[in-house]
Amino acid sequence: MATVIAKVKVMPTSPEVEKESLKESLKELVEQNDAKCRGVTDEPLAFGLYTVYVMVEMEEKEGGMDPIEEAMNALENVESAEVVELSLV
Repeated sequence: MATVIAKVKVMPTSPEVEKESLKESLKELVEQNDAKCRGVTDEPLAFGLYTVYVMVEMEEKEGGMDPIEEAMNALENVESAEVVELSLV
């Protein structure tokens, strides 16, 4: 099986969401789903809002990133999470 690297774009619910706490929650969630977190970064968007990008490495399997993406969307302070890049290594 191949290794998959995915970049997930996560939008918090508001600018008041604690950035470092959200990043730590996302990292823990990835690792709980049999994947490796290869990095978590944030970029300013507008009016204090920011976007968080999570790099995920995992073995290719049926369902792919769907379970991780769904779990991220279910987090309390997450408005949306979507895979924006996906590649096989």
